[in-house]
Parts: sequence; structure tokens; C-alpha cells
Amino acid sequence: MERVHPEDRPSFEQVIQQGVREKSRYQHEYRIVLPDGSVKHLQSVGRPAVTESGDLEFVGTVVDITERRSAEEALRSTQSELTRVARLTTMGELAASLTHEINQPIGAIAFGAEAGLHWLNQDEPNLDEARVTLSRIVREAERASGVLRGLRALAKKSVPQVAKLDINDAFQEVLLLARGQLERHGVASRINLSADERPVFGDRVQLQQVLLNLIINAVESMSTVTDRPRTLTITSEPIEPDGLQVAVEDSGTGLDPAVADRIFDPFFTTKPEGMGVGLSICRSIIAAHGGCISVSTGVPCGTVFRFTVRGVPPA
Repeated sequence: MERVHPEDRPSFEQVIQQGVREKSRYQHEYRIVLPDGSVKHLQSVGRPAVTESGDLEFVGTVVDITERRSAEEALRSTQSELTRVARLTTMGELAASLTHEINQPIGAIAFGAEAGLHWLNQDEPNLDEARVTLSRIVREAERASGVLRGLRALAKKSVPQVAKLDINDAFQEVLLLARGQLERHGVASRINLSADERPVFGDRVQLQQVLLNLIINAVESMSTVTDRPRTLTITSEPIEPDGLQVAVEDSGTGLDPAVADRIFDPFFTTKPEGMGVGLSICRSIIAAHGGCISVSTGVPCGTVFRFTVRGVPPA
């Protein structure tokens, strides 16, 4: 027991004591510290056996899983970097729209500043109009700041931060980022987020990435539509017992039934220049959040993606 890493010792002792007390099998992973200071990861598995004299013994194995744990850590690191690359790829597709989104409030700020100077430079300064203009400038500055804040959050390299969050607020930031993209492609949006204020557990940036990826896919699927309105519909509604379901529906060309079962597979793509990682990463993110993601054909046209997120159980 002295070899067991100090941080792992309490849980290891608890597992052993429970096995002895209940005469039950146990399996536990822990670290040990060798005399030279190096750390090894072990997995201990045991089952109870009562001897002829009535003594309790445990028969089992102790396996060195250090290499496996190192490989798992390397895989997690690779998956994290791939997720970030997918975010950056999505942001690259949004570049023109983001420029538009930032230029608009900057232009409005410049125009408002000129108007404010005009009202203040009159022989009798019109303070009421100046106040209105300054308030408008503040709103436009906050709008530009919101775009940049969302951009920084999506671009930065960070480990998942699972916490209680207001998913409607998180999604509104995504819609702000995507607004220019929708306008540029002539897509009308219908947003109906649940008025139920129940919070959810999740990583804000990762869930935003899922929604942003689905929006970009929807816009691309409607790029060739000319015989009907291009419409993007995003809805959210509570599901029992305490979760939330989000649906992203487009009026595009729809999904080929022949590829529907493979759409979430890694490196499978229907785009000529696609990498095939976007939807695969979306599925991984949603699965890590205790939810599921699915796709179906829209009525009368288009495609519907639905995903669920685990909510915070009521107190």
C-alpha cells in the first residue's frame, strides 16, 4: 500500500475494504510510485475465495497498463486537436460572413460618432439626440464585441469545460456569428428556442461547435435550391426527464437514403472537398454529453438533424 500513489490510496483502500466486507469481486485502476520516482498505472482484478479452514482469500491479477494509459492520453490529445481543426475549418467557411458581421457595427459606430459630433457642435447642442446616438454606438460596440468573443472562444485551444449553462444564450452567440452567412446565401431563418429556462450540463464551446457545423451544412445543402425559399429552422424543446432536444432543419436537396447510415462515420463525406470529420466530431461531442444525434428526411423536403443534451436534474 505504501507504493500506491498518495492521491489514489484512499479510493484503492475503499475498494479493497468493500471487497473484503462484501466478499465480492473488485476491479480497480490506480498508480504506484517506484523507488526511482517513476509512476506506473496498474489494474488490479480480484475475486473472493474461501479456504477449507474458512479463511477469506482473493485470487486475481495485477496488470501494468502504463502503455495503454499513455496511448489513451495520446488519443485524447489527438481527438482534441482534430476537434479544434474542425472548428477552424468551419470558421474558415464563415470568414466572409464574419468580416461582414464585424464591418457592419464598425460602420454604424463611425456613422454614429459623426452624428453625435453634429448634435454637439450646434450653436445650441442637442443633448437628447446626442444621448440617443451614444446609446446606439454602445449597442453596436457590444454587437462587434460579441462577434469577436464568440470567434475567440471557438478558436482557442482548451480542454472541455463541462458546467451548468444556459444553452439558449450559447446558441444566440452562434446565430450572431452565422447571420452574415445566412444573408449572403439568401437563407431565411426561423428560430424557436424553448422558453423553458432549465439549464443543461455541457461544454459551451463544443455545443456551439455542433450547432455551427449543422448550420453550415444546412446552408451548403440549400446552395443549389432555386424553386423554393431557402429556409433554416432551428428549434429546441424540453424532453423528459430533464433533457433538451435541438432540431436543425433545412429546405435543401435532402439526404440520399443510401448514405444516411454512414453520414456520421469518420472521413465519410458527400462534399467534393470535404474532410468527413465534421459530423463525426458532432456525434462524439454529443455522445460525450450523454446525448444522441440523428438525421432524417424533412417534410416535404430537406434534412433534419436532431440532437439531445442532458439537462440539470431539478433540485
